[in-house]
Amino acid sequence: MPFKSIIVQYLRGGKFNTPLIFIILWVLLVLLLPVGSLQAGEKEISLKNREAPKSTPTTLTLEQSVDLALLNNRNITGSKFRAESQQYSVTAAKSDFDVKIVPGVNTNFSDGNFMGSKNIGAGFAIKKKLETGATVSLNPTVNVTDQQYWNEVSLTIEQPLFKGFGQDVNLDNVRSAEFSKETAFRNIYQTKVNISLEMITTFYNVVKQIEINNLYDIMATRLKGHAAVAMAKGKVGLATPMETYRAEIQLKEAEDSATQASEAHLDALDRIKVILSLPLKTEISLVTPAPPDYMPMELSTAIDTALKNRIEIEQARAEIQEAERKSLVMKQNTLPGVNLVMGFGQFALADTFGQASTLSQNRWNVALQGSTDLQRTAEKAAYQQSLLNVKMLRLDLENRMEEIDKQVRKQWNAFKEDEKRIRIRKEQMQQAKEKLALAEVKYAHGMADNFDVIEAETELQRAKVMLLTAEMDYAVGTYNMKAILGTLIPKN
Repeated sequence: MPFKSIIVQYLRGGKFNTPLIFIILWVLLVLLLPVGSLQAGEKEISLKNREAPKSTPTTLTLEQSVDLALLNNRNITGSKFRAESQQYSVTAAKSDFDVKIVPGVNTNFSDGNFMGSKNIGAGFAIKKKLETGATVSLNPTVNVTDQQYWNEVSLTIEQPLFKGFGQDVNLDNVRSAEFSKETAFRNIYQTKVNISLEMITTFYNVVKQIEINNLYDIMATRLKGHAAVAMAKGKVGLATPMETYRAEIQLKEAEDSATQASEAHLDALDRIKVILSLPLKTEISLVTPAPPDYMPMELSTAIDTALKNRIEIEQARAEIQEAERKSLVMKQNTLPGVNLVMGFGQFALADTFGQASTLSQNRWNVALQGSTDLQRTAEKAAYQQSLLNVKMLRLDLENRMEEIDKQVRKQWNAFKEDEKRIRIRKEQMQQAKEKLALAEVKYAHGMADNFDVIEAETELQRAKVMLLTAEMDYAVGTYNMKAILGTLIPKN
């Protein structure tokens, strides 16, 4: 006999022969059905089966360094742990809709001059909360009262009619936990972008300091030659002591610059080891990278690309959607709290447990329960605050879009300036080479001392260092532009 027909027959006061066990099994089947909307769209997080760290090669290319940083960096690992923690928050929020079995026991003994009583009871409750807000509870109990047995099986359904009704409010904790989880995943991606860009910048800084150190070593070797020549000429009266001093002074300057470049190189190399989470005693060397591949695009196209790909814009829009959803929940909470409670049960009171197990009696009840503040001032104020929060988040989205627009324009202009700077440094280097050639001819023919030669070599050295710096800045700027456009690393 269908359960609905059983209820109708009970309400009409009729009798039936359907065993109670089938009613209980039917209710359990309903309670154990999965909640569809909670199971769909689950985003799994594969952090437990992480790839084991690979052995670090002694020689690293730029690509290998970035890949190792994405695999081993502690900040990225910490972001993954936070995302994994948020996954457990989602699981905890969804557990509100799981079937819960709650055992219970009660005892009561009393005695006095005129009366005494005892009561021993045990049972359990099978509960499930539905997305509509309804709570279904099945309660089998056994009680012993003054040598009598009271057995009962009851089914209770409590459904909010206004406040607390519907998926919007009942799934609020689940949706909030899912939003926090998605935010944690976006933070993982943003951390990867930041670490990748830091690795690229530091890698180029190491390479730059190595090249600068090499340039100053070459410069020091040439100045040592000038000093030796000046000293040899001075012994035969063909050069003044000033020429020797001049060469030695510039030699010390070159040696000091080489020392500074070496220190900067070691510091940057240690920073790379920190980014890679390697012991500082690890010996590594870097391969000079090829010029980065970058396809220039129009400024308007670059701005559109950045606004489309940047994770900050995606996060800002998600925050607006979450705030709008929260606002609907706040609005629903301004409604009065009224619950419809329906109960149905079978029971029996008898001298023996067997007689009480027949559950020959039945009862049902329908009630409306309500307890709420008529004005609901706090709930209404919270709703108005939620509306203001949506407006503020929309303003924040506009600010983020303007900031990204500004970043693209700034990097775009930096590219133009770097290109001009590279061209100027190349021209300066060519002029310094020509000046050095002329000074060497004059010096070789005794038309001048070594002042012009040393000065020309110093200017050539300075031009080479500036050109190298400009080229490295342009290369790093290329990767920085990719990060600004949101295309530095894939979103996976």
